[in-house]
Amino acid sequence: NKLTISSPLEAHKSHTLCFDMCGVDVGYENPLFACLEVDYGEMDDEMSTMYTGEHKKMLTFYEMDLGLNHVVRKSTDEVSLTAHALITVPGDPDGPGGVLVCCEEYLMYKNSVHEQTLYTPWPKRFGEEKKTVFITSHSIFKIKDYFFFLLQSDAGDIFKTMIKFTKDTVHSVMVQYFDTIAPTSSVCVLKTGFLFAASVFGNHGYYKFLSIGEEEEKPIRTHSGMKKTDTLTFVPRKLTNLGFIDELPNFSCITDMKVDDLTGEGNPQIYTLVGGGSRSTLRVLRHGLAVNEMASSGLPAKPISVWTIKGKCTDQYDKYIILSFPNGTLVLSIGENVKEIYDSGMETSKSTIYVFQSGVRHIRSDKKINQWSTDGKITKAVCNPRQVVIALAGGEIIYFELDSTGQLAEMEKLTQDSEIVCLDIGAIPEGRERCKFLAAGFSDLTVKLFSLEPESCLTKLATQALPYQPESVCLIEMSTHYENEELRQSTAQLYIHVGLSNGVLLRTAVDNVTGSLTDTRTRFLGSKAVKLVKITVHGQPAMLALSSRAWVSYNYLQRYFMTPLTYDPLDYASNFCSADCGEGIVGTNGNTLRIISIEKLGEIFNQTVVPLRYTPRKLMIHPETHNLVMIESDHRTCGEAEKQKIKAELIEESKEYAELQESQVGGPRKDKGNWGSCIRVVEPIRLETIEVLELPPDEAAVSAAIVTFSVHGQSGGELLLVVGTVKNYVLKPKSFTECYINTYAFDPKSQKVILLHKTPVEDIPMCFTAFKGKLLAGVGKTLRLYDLGKAKLLRKSEQRNFSCGVNTINIYGDRIFVTDMSDSFHVLRYRAKESQFYEFADDVLPRWITSACVLDYDTVIGADKFENIFACRLPQNVDEDIEEDPLTYKFKWETGYLNGAAFKMEQLCNYFYGELITTLVKTSLASTSNEVLLFATSMGSIGALYPFETKEDIEFFVHLEMYLRIESLPLCGRDHQMYRSFFGPVKNVIDGDLCEQYTRMEYAKQKVLSEELDRTPAEVLKKLEDIRNKIL
Repeated sequence: NKLTISSPLEAHKSHTLCFDMCGVDVGYENPLFACLEVDYGEMDDEMSTMYTGEHKKMLTFYEMDLGLNHVVRKSTDEVSLTAHALITVPGDPDGPGGVLVCCEEYLMYKNSVHEQTLYTPWPKRFGEEKKTVFITSHSIFKIKDYFFFLLQSDAGDIFKTMIKFTKDTVHSVMVQYFDTIAPTSSVCVLKTGFLFAASVFGNHGYYKFLSIGEEEEKPIRTHSGMKKTDTLTFVPRKLTNLGFIDELPNFSCITDMKVDDLTGEGNPQIYTLVGGGSRSTLRVLRHGLAVNEMASSGLPAKPISVWTIKGKCTDQYDKYIILSFPNGTLVLSIGENVKEIYDSGMETSKSTIYVFQSGVRHIRSDKKINQWSTDGKITKAVCNPRQVVIALAGGEIIYFELDSTGQLAEMEKLTQDSEIVCLDIGAIPEGRERCKFLAAGFSDLTVKLFSLEPESCLTKLATQALPYQPESVCLIEMSTHYENEELRQSTAQLYIHVGLSNGVLLRTAVDNVTGSLTDTRTRFLGSKAVKLVKITVHGQPAMLALSSRAWVSYNYLQRYFMTPLTYDPLDYASNFCSADCGEGIVGTNGNTLRIISIEKLGEIFNQTVVPLRYTPRKLMIHPETHNLVMIESDHRTCGEAEKQKIKAELIEESKEYAELQESQVGGPRKDKGNWGSCIRVVEPIRLETIEVLELPPDEAAVSAAIVTFSVHGQSGGELLLVVGTVKNYVLKPKSFTECYINTYAFDPKSQKVILLHKTPVEDIPMCFTAFKGKLLAGVGKTLRLYDLGKAKLLRKSEQRNFSCGVNTINIYGDRIFVTDMSDSFHVLRYRAKESQFYEFADDVLPRWITSACVLDYDTVIGADKFENIFACRLPQNVDEDIEEDPLTYKFKWETGYLNGAAFKMEQLCNYFYGELITTLVKTSLASTSNEVLLFATSMGSIGALYPFETKEDIEFFVHLEMYLRIESLPLCGRDHQMYRSFFGPVKNVIDGDLCEQYTRMEYAKQKVLSEELDRTPAEVLKKLEDIRNKIL
């Protein structure tokens, strides 16, 4: 007698779980689709699955009647409870139609139209005959009247599935072992004969088909004529049918992250624990482009400059490297090898211009020499193929130009009041005889732009005041890359770059007609004066800026980049082009000559990878030795000793297995409760493993911390490593046999770890931290304080009654910020005299916390399992209320408020990110950048939260985000504000990714939006760039 809303469509069935769904190929007939369903029944029905626990999994076919616009259930058949995936089989005329049902025991073919069912057992790995096969991804290869399927299991094995049929009748379904690659979430077979594998952990792979398995001598193949229980085994082998081509970096999943400068580079590195199982890695990220060092050679002395020149202006490759020393010049020839030559013969190939301190020498191709001498000392000089400008001591500028007969002629002179400290002239634009502009930096802290047109030669066009002495200046025309050459030229923009002596680079746009200067951008590059060098990157003009680090300014894929090089600082550099290195850089570092090339353009970070044994869980940095200490553990696997035994058995079966990497074929699979775990110590500079300490079998490391225990109440004790372990841990339903807190000491000589003692505890120790010379541990639902003992840790105090379990502990001053796994933040204090914890504040919302970080004395930020990130703050007068009336507060603390602490935290920010955040770190990413909150996610993303400094910035970005929500709609049309408020209303957080969409909009839209903000498009872009520069 209940009134319920029911749908007239049979597909809209209540109390049903759908595990998978696919369309069925029926040609032009009414659409048909198949579903894997389980009916769990109603709560009130005693015969339903909710009471009996006996459920059935059904394969149901639904038909969409296009005439009646109605869905009907065509047929329903019971299938195995382990059925988990459906695959469409091509229909007439290419195939028999129907679906493949992937079960853990076998592969089932089902055709509802012809009521045909076939079963084919899976080939299984040797030694794992009792294990089941779970299909995680699949793809189809289809050409004309031939097709086959590729199905991959959770172990990484790929099975080729073929169907033998005539018209609508299927005779046999065959499953053949194809190859083994890393487990994937999706595979895609391309028509060009390649396969892309999106890996679950580790880098994504790109493979080429070498064969399709038809020519194997002894194929491992099962067919539908076999029984369901029949078993055919195989041993994983080298790639036979697939060939590895390339890989795409994949950071999923990041389990922990630390940011610190452990190598003394001057800028911090990001240390991340990435991946899972045998494909786990430690990845070190450095801000900058990766560099390939092609050559390195010592020099007799430290040079004062380096250049490269071509034999002819029209040559593709450079011919000579010229090194200038205080007492001479060295000429190197570029060929198969770079070697010194004494007779370069440069004067015979093309007319050459030499500039020395007392004059200019022009050597023509007919060996005639024209020399122009000066009364004063030449301090600076610059040239392009047709123009030469020199600067004399006293501020005099002299301009030369090659005339139509090839003679070098003096065109104009100009004397300034200040000394000239740097000069530059731009490249000659295509179709013109000369560059229009000359840039000069002066000792009076100015840079001036002069005209080189014949009618207004050396006329001053613009002046820019500088905050510091200029060191170098560079005129360069940069543009975004387009395939259309005419469009590329029309969008080119001339920029004047000024490197200052304090390490700052100024970038100003130059009007191509009037020479006026607008839109100045500023970037701090390093502690040394900035030298600027013109180079070529991706076939386009680019610039190299040399300071305490080398930076590259370039355009790539219609975006502007200013990125450092992850390489030693260079003193001098020049562009380098040879047959072996199309786009390179030749530079000097001290008395060493180096030739390098830039790799992976467009990337902001480059990475160094260290393979690990198990899934990494926690990363720590030793405060004295700076060694990286991490714990690793994996479920359903075994320890290293047992792995070697199993590997030996497989090698006896197939000698080829000895050459396989565990990252390709995976490790042995065990049942629930079996664990492999270890403690690893890594040296940070060379990233070499100092020690891997294997833990006892089936004992999983879940938490760790490096703690200093006080000795006789005094600080400065020995640093100890504390590791929480659990034995025979089963995740669901949760069970374990024993839990321990293991205490290790560091050997000062070998830097290895030594076990001191094991302290048994009653529940899983999820987190640790140091607190006033003692250890603060979250043991299950208890917060407990331990001191160091000789035989075990000594319990001093504890706080119970947390709802689910303590999973993070942060200390700031005398406050203890604790997160309960399902009940958000709790703020406590510890009274040493009474040896008692008391809780005085907590959060209002019961959030499921995954990570937390303390921002200041009153503010914390956290992330929950529903992919939100939020910030909370304590009331302002919490401490004053406690100190003024402690007796009244003690009563409040004991009675609580709203079933919690006496004070409630206020939510400041809330933001739905869309990925599970696993770690939060408060840090700065450069020695000169502001502090940010860095976070990492389960999908491999690394993001930053930057606090606004002024109310003006807040208002600007709030309005920019508001307009972009309207103008920059997502592909699927979902409302942006609704998405960012998925779990709770978005509050006080600006979506930087959305604001970056402004840079990719058409100029007309950019102009309309900027007018709404009372700004120009250049000012909006400058604002976005300033925020980026403050982070990196």
